[in-house]
Amino acid sequence: MPSPASIAFESEDGTSSAPLTAQVIAPSPGDIAGVGGLFSVDISLQARTRAANALLSGYTSFFNDPNAKTFHPGPDPAAPGLVVLLSTTPTVANTPLQGPNTNLAGVFQVNDVTRTNGLVRTFNSWIVSKAGFFGSGVPATLTVYAVNGTAPAVVTGNEQPISNVVRETFTIAGGSAPAPPSYSHR
Repeated sequence: MPSPASIAFESEDGTSSAPLTAQVIAPSPGDIAGVGGLFSVDISLQARTRAANALLSGYTSFFNDPNAKTFHPGPDPAAPGLVVLLSTTPTVANTPLQGPNTNLAGVFQVNDVTRTNGLVRTFNSWIVSKAGFFGSGVPATLTVYAVNGTAPAVVTGNEQPISNVVRETFTIAGGSAPAPPSYSHR
């Protein structure tokens, strides 16, 4: 399979001409995420024009309970065109985890849609509670973009992004959470 790095939707000068803008809010480049044992991945898609709002018409506010049947790697029921790849995703036989090309959007728990100045914007958040499962103490690259319609469960490299493609490199923390400070009363 092609690597997520082979997907692009940018002009020659590096600017996006896509109708949607993808943004990674957290983790930031260079962050060490999961120092406390878990971390969140927060992303947003925004229509660049009022006409592009239609591309986000199937996006809804939704809490994707980790115990629900809708919670699994693959497309997100509240953000159907969202693609989220993590370079450290393992391949696990007989599961939806098929390595770094696995779309993890379906494990995002909190999904919200807003409208600001006439433009639709989504916010999607994944609380990664098993950070070590996705690597520990190693660099990871998060790749985020949107496609029209329903995103694939596993990226093939033939996808046509309708947003810019964002890649953020960060480190998934290793070890355990730091000890809380101790206080003494005198």
